Amino acid sequence: MYGIVHFSRIDTEPGAASAFAPPLGFDGDYREYIRERWKLDPGVRQHVAVVGRMLVREEQVVFCGRFAEEARRIAESIW
Repeated sequence: MYGIVHFSRIDTEPGAASAFAPPLGFDGDYREYIRERWKLDPGVRQHVAVVGRMLVREEQVVFCGRFAEEARRIAESIW
């Protein structure tokens, strides 16, 4: 569904092929969007958890796109 997953580069731009990216045209509450995706999609849970673990281990993860800061906070909060 997301294509090749690059855990060290997280694109949050709407429409990007990433578990962290909302659909094109998204203008809602990003945190709520990820919360709903977390509940419904095991791929999203896995992606967010792996990235969160990488951050805890102080591995380099680059977040880009419109929701980059929010996505980083969400991933950090998992661990």
